[in-house]
Amino acid sequence: MKYDSFEIAMLIKEIYASTIEIVNENLKESGLTHQQTMVIKLIAHKGRITISELCKEMSLAKGTVSGIVSRLEAADYVKKTKLESDKRNTYVEFSTKGFEYTKNFREEINRSFDKIFENFSDNEVKETKENLIKLRNKLKRR
Repeated sequence: MKYDSFEIAMLIKEIYASTIEIVNENLKESGLTHQQTMVIKLIAHKGRITISELCKEMSLAKGTVSGIVSRLEAADYVKKTKLESDKRNTYVEFSTKGFEYTKNFREEINRSFDKIFENFSDNEVKETKENLIKLRNKLKRR
């Protein structure tokens, strides 16, 4: 059983690498850097995020993150805001262009991943998803 477990772990690693490759292929057309893409992913996940939170999430210095955000702002993907209730922090959120970009990007990624499963039956897709969720939940409880 242990050998099978290791083989499963290696398969998961290969699948992960392949999915990252698919995402990266789709990102090439955008002209965004890897770090700019990370900022966009974090904003997409959180909706609005502070520069400090970005620094923490990305393990980068404030000056580096500020530069990345400034370039995204200049390209009109994001906008910086201050909240009335929190004047100390600068928040970053999507501009209209940034929101549209992420919406279109997500649709393109979904189409790419749908192609992966096009030869699977609905039941096979459902079972795969259920088993992956079960595995994820098991790992979270460690």
